Amino acid sequence: MKLAAIDIGSNAVRLQIVRTNEEGNAELFKKVEFVRIPVRLGDDAFKDKYISKEKRKVFYKAMHAFQLMLDVFEVDHYLACATSAMREAENGKKIVKKLKEEIGLNIQIIDGKTESQIILKSISHLFQAGKNYLTIDVGGGSTEMTVISDGKVVNSVSFDIGTVRVFDGAVKEKTWQTIESWVKHKTAGLDNLEAIVTSGTINKISHLLNDGLEQPSFSREQLKNFHRKVSKMSVNERIEQLKLNPDRADIIDVSADIYLRILSWAGIKQVTAPANSGLKDGILQFLYDKHNLGQKR
Repeated sequence: MKLAAIDIGSNAVRLQIVRTNEEGNAELFKKVEFVRIPVRLGDDAFKDKYISKEKRKVFYKAMHAFQLMLDVFEVDHYLACATSAMREAENGKKIVKKLKEEIGLNIQIIDGKTESQIILKSISHLFQAGKNYLTIDVGGGSTEMTVISDGKVVNSVSFDIGTVRVFDGAVKEKTWQTIESWVKHKTAGLDNLEAIVTSGTINKISHLLNDGLEQPSFSREQLKNFHRKVSKMSVNERIEQLKLNPDRADIIDVSADIYLRILSWAGIKQVTAPANSGLKDGILQFLYDKHNLGQKR
């Protein structure tokens, strides 16, 4: 059985196709194909509340390519989710309707709460009984956080703070104050609070901090030193020395800063950044559960 997740974010659009493992082995999904295209819809959505003709042209091409890949790889089930950029753009629904009519691609514009719930599906297996967690996902346009205590969701929220939004100067100081207040209030009194962080950029940072080793953890102090280092580098230096794509190189310091603020407000010193976590991975788990594929294992 083949499943596909389409993640239409504010910085990039992604397609991941996997084959489900029906032999009962530990690995649930086997990656078949992954494509990431840096469309950066957030540049238009957060400044003008409208996706421009130029961005639409690139986006339509990307979605046409994704639809073709779904057909070529004979995908059985897929789910396409659009997040903050598309939900804020005044013409977001019109764009989605056009793609449905022209190529038959179904795209759901999801709200922050739904986005958070889907992300949690990709990391829920990490929650241990009797422990407290703060999950953090910093995307291009929004940041989703959830407080987990003893395996249960205690609080969940989505804020309009993200790497592209901050990079474009579209975040007001009041928003920072609101998120700080939420973090401090909702994590107060939680002993031994641990952070589980997701998003492509923080996974890349984790990879760099651990010298490419498959070690999904780092300290807040390591992240602080990394942020200090990259903030002094030009975008070209980040591309050449850190081997980053241009669309990640210009916002990687912003991403680190957002995570650092939240970790500091919550008083968390150690961080877990698991691989295969985030919206696209949560979508795949959602599809797996929806179609009862686990019963076949």
